[in-house]
Formats: sequence, C-alpha cells, structure tokens
Amino acid sequence: MAKIITKKGVSFLTFSIFENENVTVAVSTRQGGVSTGNFASLNMGFPTGDDGDNVRENRRRFFDALGSDYLKSVNGKQVHGIRMARASRLDCGRGALSFDTAIDDCDGLYTDEPDVPLAMSFADCTPLLFYDPVTHSIAAAHGGWRGSAGNIVSVAIGHLKDSFGSKPENIKAAIGPAIGFCHFEVGTEVIEAFQSLFTKEEMEALSKSRGNGKYLFDLPEANRLLMIREGILPQHIEDCRICTCDRDDLFYSYRKAGGVTGRHMAVMILR
Repeated sequence: MAKIITKKGVSFLTFSIFENENVTVAVSTRQGGVSTGNFASLNMGFPTGDDGDNVRENRRRFFDALGSDYLKSVNGKQVHGIRMARASRLDCGRGALSFDTAIDDCDGLYTDEPDVPLAMSFADCTPLLFYDPVTHSIAAAHGGWRGSAGNIVSVAIGHLKDSFGSKPENIKAAIGPAIGFCHFEVGTEVIEAFQSLFTKEEMEALSKSRGNGKYLFDLPEANRLLMIREGILPQHIEDCRICTCDRDDLFYSYRKAGGVTGRHMAVMILR
C-alpha cells in the first residue's frame, strides 16, 4: 500500500511494491518547500511561472530527503508524447538546474545504471513507474491522456525488454497520484483516441457519458489495464488511487488550479 512519509521536513509518497528492493521510488508532495502562492510549497517544475531559485531549493530538499543529489537528476522536456530516452551517467544533471538543459521531446526515461536519478514532473497526468528486479532496470513515464492513448505503457515495457532483456512477468509497476475518474471530464476526441486500445465493454467500464459530448474517463485504470495487457502480473501493480484534484492539498492539480500551479515529481534511482 502506498504511504506518505516525511523526512527532513519534506513529505513524499512511497510504494509498498518497491519495498525491500534495490531501488528508490518516490513522488514528492507539495509539502516542505519554499514556494508560495499557487506554487506552495514544494514545486518541482521550472516552466510554471515560479521563481527558479525556489524550484532549485525545493529539488535540493526533496532529493536530500531521498539521500540523493538533485544535481545528478535526469529530466525531460515533457510534450505529452510517447518518446522515451535511455539515461546514463553522461546525462546526469540534464534539466536539474533549468528547463533549457533537459532532454528534448521526452515523456519517459529508462536506465539500468545505478545512481542515475530519473525525474518526471506531473500535475494531474499519471506517473507510470516500472522496476525489473531481475535485470535491475527501471523506467518512468508521463501518462497524460495523449501519451496514454499512444500506449506509452507499451513503449516503456518495450524499452525494458529490448534494451535489458526484461520479461513482463518480472516487472513491478506503480501508478502514482493522478486526476481521478470523478474529475477527469473530457470530450469525444479523448474517448475516440482510446477506442482503438480497448473493447466496447472496457470502454464502458472506463468512461461515463455526462451528455453534451462530455465524458468522465478513468485514466489510471486505463493504464493499469494496458500494463496487464503487456504481461505485467496484476499482483505486481500498485495503484495508489490518489486523485490529485481531490487531494490538491497534497499534490498539484493543473485542472483544479485553473492552469496556474506547480508540479510534483516522481523519482526513481537504482541503488
């Protein structure tokens, strides 16, 4: 079961499925930082309108609580796509101090190298986190609706398989805080984007019509089903089931804040 813990004044979410494994996996909350206003207080995102010095201090605090150094982190310029990049020690520091130096056009990262922190930022989109204890490899992906409809789950698992020889049945996965079914209202374009991935029965379970061309859609559950379809065992998947819109006291919600808000960060580090 996922739980929130506090170290050195910084609160973050951890997952029981990764306990006793040689990997650090955490999602920052918005508690324990120096940012103010809509960004209060542990904002991890640079392209948000927050002061860059505040973001750097927030990152320093979060990584320090994890026993790591934010200056080593590898970050991507997330564009709601499905492109992922393999990270190595040579990439450490990319996007750590500014958005400009992050990896271009990158909505996911993967590696098998220890002490290469993978960092992805979120504010309603779904954190998708993968660890293979057999090949000792990890992947972190940004599951917005476009990336999810593009099956970034399959892309991430494909990289672990092709690059490191991972077998899906060995992979452990976690789904982090994201906007929940009750708040994720979408138009027909979103529903149509997912129809090629799911059966009619699955789509009926994942969505609910609200009339006037509007629907509610369960983005975390859609990604969980895609994980299972790729061969990850259901018992190897942990969905925290925390809605960012409901719990905007703990996590950032772009939709709840009307677009002006911070970002929480998912971090994975092989030990």
